[in-house]
Amino acid sequence: MEKSDKFDIEFLKTNEIMIPRLFQKLLDRSIFRNSPGAKAELSAYLASKNSDFIYSVCGPLGTTKLFPNKVLAWTFKIPAPSLKKSIQLSYKENILNKSAGFFCLTPSAESYFSQFAPSIFIPWCVDMDLFDPKKEIDNDDSKPFFLATGKTERDYETLIKSAHNVAAEIRIIAPNYQKPTQLPANINWVDSSVDPPDQAIDYPTLRKWYSQCKAVCIPLTGNPKDTSGYTNMLEAMAMSKPVLMTDSGCLHTNPENGGYGELIQPQDYHGWSISMNRILNNNEKSKLCGQRGRKLAEINFTLNKFNINFLSAFNHIIADNYTK
Repeated sequence: MEKSDKFDIEFLKTNEIMIPRLFQKLLDRSIFRNSPGAKAELSAYLASKNSDFIYSVCGPLGTTKLFPNKVLAWTFKIPAPSLKKSIQLSYKENILNKSAGFFCLTPSAESYFSQFAPSIFIPWCVDMDLFDPKKEIDNDDSKPFFLATGKTERDYETLIKSAHNVAAEIRIIAPNYQKPTQLPANINWVDSSVDPPDQAIDYPTLRKWYSQCKAVCIPLTGNPKDTSGYTNMLEAMAMSKPVLMTDSGCLHTNPENGGYGELIQPQDYHGWSISMNRILNNNEKSKLCGQRGRKLAEINFTLNKFNINFLSAFNHIIADNYTK
């Protein structure tokens, strides 16, 4: 958008908004919970007086009714029923109805939010240059291991339970509060922080581990409306690694349908053991899954493809609003 001559872009500066700290905390934990926060909400309201549109990358704004048909917001999933009943504002239907449009990370989100304003599904992306397997040549297979990372909606308990039947190390990068008190000998747990920035592991090391591992494991709780694991999956695909993932049902692509890995049912530790052993004992399958994943990522999930899709959606929604 910055490179386009069709728009004048101004970035909102929330650090210039002064709100008493205790009052800000109260707002962020009540009416602006699940929104970008009180400072972002107020800065958007002030900017709306001299703007045609407000673009929110962190979801719908609770103040949208104060400047209707101006907010273009990213949405990731269908909001939980509890959000509609809580005092927080951003996902109230009378707020969503006043939005200019939505960019949706999943087809199910597009279907839901389209009842309120023009909505367009845009697949996520991965930095293919950062996660390029050709940059890593130190692929030591003498000690095979599986890699799991992430914190949201993760079910490490099931993955760890499966480790007893797998003759390989499983490296897990996750917050300490998710770590069980008893770990099998083949579990290597690396503590990460709860909130970013996270210094547990740097990207060069993470990329190296992606390159060396047999497959990437994404154990999830199985919430059919959640998008957790999406970025993790795309990074693994970019690194040409098989993806073993809990079946969550929300994403438009999955390892089994795409031929780049396997799906495991929620809480099925036996299924995890079978899938990991299948990868361990079948180098041809592992290589083929990795190649398919990389090819799909190169076709559908590059930064360039994302930018093209986003600008197309942005222009479509703006045109729709101007013809109302």
